[in-house]
Amino acid sequence: MKINYDNINIPDENLNKVVSESLETVKKLHTRSCLRHIAGGCAAAVAVVALLTGISISDPVIAEKFTELGKIFELVQDGQNYPGNYSDISVPVPDTNISNSSGITITLSEFVCNSESLNVSVLIKSEEPFSPTFIEPEGPTNHSTNPCLSFVTEQSTDFSNGALDLSENPYIEVHGDFQDEYTYAGVLRLDFNVYPYAQYEIPESFTWDLKVTEIRRQILAGTEIEDPALVSVPGEWNFSVRITQQEIDTKTIDVNEYAPNGSGISRVTITPYEVNIEDCYDGSKIRPGYEEYDSMYTVILDGSGNLINDTVGLFPAAGYDLTKITVYYLDAPNDEEGWIAMQDRIHSKAFAPHLQEYLESSAVHKIEIPL
Repeated sequence: MKINYDNINIPDENLNKVVSESLETVKKLHTRSCLRHIAGGCAAAVAVVALLTGISISDPVIAEKFTELGKIFELVQDGQNYPGNYSDISVPVPDTNISNSSGITITLSEFVCNSESLNVSVLIKSEEPFSPTFIEPEGPTNHSTNPCLSFVTEQSTDFSNGALDLSENPYIEVHGDFQDEYTYAGVLRLDFNVYPYAQYEIPESFTWDLKVTEIRRQILAGTEIEDPALVSVPGEWNFSVRITQQEIDTKTIDVNEYAPNGSGISRVTITPYEVNIEDCYDGSKIRPGYEEYDSMYTVILDGSGNLINDTVGLFPAAGYDLTKITVYYLDAPNDEEGWIAMQDRIHSKAFAPHLQEYLESSAVHKIEIPL
């Protein structure tokens, strides 16, 4: 059974945090180090501008937003899960970056690529107006600020020598907003620290082939839609592009410290958009009583003692004091009641001023990493 992990909702706020964190762990699956442990441009720019300028036939105001390079990123970059300034350093997507099917044209306009991720600005233009339900479904959606679409995909690369294994999760989220009833502008992200990309060493330059077989409007599970076809557009959009990593300010800090259960941190990589805490494991570091890997629970604070809302080691750089991070290891509760009580305390806004003091006194181990 294929599961869209983002379409799972649990009403209780505190329990939802526990489940959400577990799902994030599943989605990340393995960092490169864990996998090792387990296994032992000018012509393209002119073409893009020419295409986007052509939108002026239908709406000059909308067209004006897209006729300059970087404009799509500029429109939606602050609403991404990993926000930041993409527009100033983005470059045109080369090769086959435009595809039409089912009366809809998808353009992969520009990209920003570093060692951690590939971010691509996307323009979706329909010949007919999108249905009101597609633009704004009734009931709650996954994202309270901006609409989110999903591409159902097949992907292959030259570094993988063929098709990537997307059997469990063929979706790519496109975060953005509708510019009018015909036009959606957004950004898709490939996270190189998530399976299946994490099992490969991503080269400086590679070919990425993408087939989109469906465009979905993301809604929460349980939301009643009278006609499911109103939130789904099938088709076949094909792209083949050459991606080259850019020179982006990136810092890597070697750590190589371990907790009592043998889990550890090998290094931390920081870009203007994301922070990746790379896991490692060494069975020789296990202390008595911590033989089970899940015997410990981690909490991460930034340099100002603020909770970093991610326990799988990947989080946005924006909004945090990155002078240092501290990873605290606590004894994991043995029952659901204990889990919920711990989550309630850690995530409570009222308790936030006391969180660092609590962790300092309760943690079995901590790793402090100056950045």
